[in-house]
Amino acid sequence: MMEGFVESLESTINETVRFLMTRTGKRQVDVAEVLGITPGTLSQRLLGHSIWKVDDLPKVADYFGLTASELISGYAAIAAAGRLPPAKARTTRTRTRAA
Repeated sequence: MMEGFVESLESTINETVRFLMTRTGKRQVDVAEVLGITPGTLSQRLLGHSIWKVDDLPKVADYFGLTASELISGYAAIAAAGRLPPAKARTTRTRTRAA
């Protein structure tokens, strides 16, 4: 029973971190640097091939302006509480037509 809970928690953390990265425009290399790990190691965690270390949760949460409790509660709960970090400003691209 505990194994299913841990897998569910891992999935929630992975999904939340991916959503936060997308929202804020942060790259894996940025988050990995904060954690002191390689981008490859972070990728393995986000894909669910490697587990998060408990010590890393406060670091990644703080990076996004959240608490560890908020991070593990999931993206929807963070949004419902009005605690999402500011979204990255969109840049508009203009296309030029060839003459």
